[in-house]
Amino acid sequence: MAAEVYLLWLLSLLQTLSAYGANLSSEACRELGFSSNLLCSSCDLLGEFSLTKLQPGCRQCCQQEAQMEARKLYAGAILEVCG
Repeated sequence: MAAEVYLLWLLSLLQTLSAYGANLSSEACRELGFSSNLLCSSCDLLGEFSLTKLQPGCRQCCQQEAQMEARKLYAGAILEVCG
C-alpha cells in the first residue's frame, strides 16, 4: 500500500515538472492569449492580480530576458540627416 502511494506521488510530481519544463508552440500560446513577445518577468506579476491560475501557461510561453550587459557611455554622438 505504501509503495502504491509513493508511486502515485512520484508520478504526479514528474507530470508537474514536465509541464513546467515543456514550452508550447507559438500557435498554442496565441490560443491561450499570450503574445509571442511575452517576457517571463510578466508571469511573475500575475499573482499580484489574483491570476495565479494563468502562471503555468504563461511560463510555458514566455521568453527569458537577456541579461543586462554593462552600459557603455560614449563621450558624444553625431547625428547625420540625409536628404
